[in-house]
Amino acid sequence: MSVSISTFASEEDDALAKAQAQMNAEVLSKPFLAERPKEVDSYIKSMLEKNVKPAEYSGSYWRPGYTCRDLLRHNWTQYRNCRYYHRYHGRYYY
Repeated sequence: MSVSISTFASEEDDALAKAQAQMNAEVLSKPFLAERPKEVDSYIKSMLEKNVKPAEYSGSYWRPGYTCRDLLRHNWTQYRNCRYYHRYHGRYYY
């Protein structure tokens, strides 16, 4: 009994399509958080004008070696606050 090449190719195509559909579902299930630079710059400008000192980081996503952009995949507000903290202090969180 022999398996034709076209049957094997069809099974492989089906497996690839299933894997692609699963990967697409995983990607789409995560929120997309855009940087929105104008909004961040406006926030930083307003906070600097009010002379508000940025708070130390109190979330759970920050890791040594991260930049503010690393927070963007988790939480836009933490990203924005990190950008303000970095602008104010000239360094990232500890």
